[in-house]
Amino acid sequence: MASRPVVITGLGVICAIGRDPTEFWLRLMSGQGGVTPVDDEAFAVFTARYAGQVPAGWIAEQLADADADLDRTAQLALIAARQAVGQAGLSADDVEADRFGLVLGKCQATPDAAGRYQPMHRTGDVVAGRLGMRGPRILVSTACAAGGNAVGLAKDKILTGEADVVLAGGVDPLLFGTYAGFAGLQALSTGPCAPYSRSDGLNLGEGAAFLLLEPLDRALARGATPLAEVAGYGLSADAYHATAPDPTGRGGASAVRRALADAGMSTDDVSYVSGHGTGTPANDAMEAKVMRAVFGDRAPRVPTSSIKSFVGHTLGAAGAVEAVASVLALQHGMAPPTIGFDTDSVTDLDFVPNVARRMPIETVVSNNYAFGGNNVALALTVPGGEREYEEFPDRPVVISGLGPVSGLGTGIAELAEAIAEGRQAVGRSPSLEGRTFAPRSLWRHMNHLSRMAIAASRLAWEDAGIKLPRAALDNVGLIFATAAGSVESTGGFDESVAVDPNKPAVLSFSNVVLNATGGAVCQTLGLRGPTTTICNGEASASIALDCAVEMIRAGKADVVLVVAADEATATAAAGTTITPYDRDRTGEAPGSAAVAILVESAEHCAERGGRAYARILGTGHAGTAEQDERESIRRSLAGLPAEGAGLVVGAGTGGRYDADEASVLLELVPDGLLTTSVGQTGDCQAASGAMNLAVAALAIRDGIAPALHGLERPYAGEVESYVRKPHLSEAVGQALVLTAAAGSVRGAVLLGAMA
Repeated sequence: MASRPVVITGLGVICAIGRDPTEFWLRLMSGQGGVTPVDDEAFAVFTARYAGQVPAGWIAEQLADADADLDRTAQLALIAARQAVGQAGLSADDVEADRFGLVLGKCQATPDAAGRYQPMHRTGDVVAGRLGMRGPRILVSTACAAGGNAVGLAKDKILTGEADVVLAGGVDPLLFGTYAGFAGLQALSTGPCAPYSRSDGLNLGEGAAFLLLEPLDRALARGATPLAEVAGYGLSADAYHATAPDPTGRGGASAVRRALADAGMSTDDVSYVSGHGTGTPANDAMEAKVMRAVFGDRAPRVPTSSIKSFVGHTLGAAGAVEAVASVLALQHGMAPPTIGFDTDSVTDLDFVPNVARRMPIETVVSNNYAFGGNNVALALTVPGGEREYEEFPDRPVVISGLGPVSGLGTGIAELAEAIAEGRQAVGRSPSLEGRTFAPRSLWRHMNHLSRMAIAASRLAWEDAGIKLPRAALDNVGLIFATAAGSVESTGGFDESVAVDPNKPAVLSFSNVVLNATGGAVCQTLGLRGPTTTICNGEASASIALDCAVEMIRAGKADVVLVVAADEATATAAAGTTITPYDRDRTGEAPGSAAVAILVESAEHCAERGGRAYARILGTGHAGTAEQDERESIRRSLAGLPAEGAGLVVGAGTGGRYDADEASVLLELVPDGLLTTSVGQTGDCQAASGAMNLAVAALAIRDGIAPALHGLERPYAGEVESYVRKPHLSEAVGQALVLTAAAGSVRGAVLLGAMA
């Protein structure tokens, strides 16, 4: 029996060919593209100056006065989000705020009104705040695959019961630095691009698109009109190269096959393919191989087109924009054309050249590929009627390997020793001198973040004692979690663009996308399973773990590697000490770390004779605002039986939210001793969340936990309510772990001892 049907009931889009779905579709059908010369004088330094731009007037006419101070990225996203909610006819009475989720795809860190980089999740926080959404909130950053990836993760949130309605989409503006990077790679066409024929380069674009997802039965009950069904989705990793796609098409083909398997369909069911179609020689040649590999002899009879020929490459928005086009194709029975197609090109495939085609369309596969080797495929179908379905499976999941890399040491043995001795390493960067965790030809060209993440991944794999044949690695998942990606690469690239935009540091550019480090891990370890990257600040690791559990429960993988890594943007003074939760020892200190956690089904771990640290009993996440932190902690814990936890590893950083957290936790978990890893490592952003998960698992198995040395005047409770000595006097049956991205997401994970 199939899983619960999830449908799309609302669409929103703003891009170079339309300020809403109606105008967007009319332009697609008329063959009227929106790629034009860039109207910003700053871009005159480039030889290739064509892009898909959104007129400023289109933005201004759809915004309220209260939105005028928002940055351009947030404005684009808010316009498309409101359109999708409006078309779905969704009101505040139709969904509880706590059950209304958001999954947003972005490729680039975007500037605020003052030109400073914002946290990646900031755009999603703005959209959620303006629309009153307090449910699960995820920022996915798998570069140019992010928009499609977001739709798949949104479906998961509905199937697991975490949300009743989820808004999924993508957004990215046209940025000078990104343009310089693609120009430096010589990937831009000097005129409007011609995917699948001339293939002489791509055009960049900008825009936003959203799709509103909800269960079919719920949509019909409230009188909504289903526009399409999200029948399935597939993710994969190329494990091949930082920027170039695997020329064999293996990764892209794997994503399509996984999407169809998820949907319970065969290749014969596919009517039309919405291709990635960037117009670069490498991409277009690879996609042709994907078509032939997936569809075999039928490939020439499966119409495939690229709407990037209309709008340019909208990066993180591309998958969502193309998903909107796919839904409209299903509705109208029309395949959008590939415009600019040179009909003299020799090809056996049907790329719907230049003119839209009326045809029966029951199922669309929408494909996207990205730097870092991320691939995603969506299987969208004409919605069916209500039918019986199976509940989301409940497979037990365990943590079986830990790989910490921080100033405290490298590997679980060194971390355990540092905790037992009470050592502090605030501000101390991990040292990997003299150690190589990848082939030297790769290792010497890697930035520090990738080296840390790869080292952590290898160590977790070794700690788990897992040995799999090469073929099995195709089904091992990888979820990378980071707040900011590589500071080293971003800084180096920005500096090079400032000196000469025509000579950017292209090696740094390939590592500016936040999923690049996850791609490097996949390439080094040979992992080609379902892969994604989560960028929700300090809450990223718990969200990544949540996604890993969902993959395993759904049967999409038996083993998933969760890797979190961040490096400090500033350096803490030598000898800096902080004591979280103490009134007199406040102050935040940055740190750098990477932590890998190997997660697998309990059955798989037992069959191979593995020794797990802990069971994952449950997770919870709640969207929040800075003025709502206490209530958000309560909401993140609402579905977890955490009151009996013997240990609580909090998100405390020594900052202004420690008092709120301590007060609520001591109230809700009165018998749990409170601690955090941050006092010993500094605030390592996403890696601190993963470190907290690691020390909780270590406490359950080995009975040690970070002691809060120097704690004398806690914000809440008595000192006896906190961990004061690393060797715990009682065995820990359950441990609660908190993560927090202030003003964005609060997360909670409950771990339990192995039976």
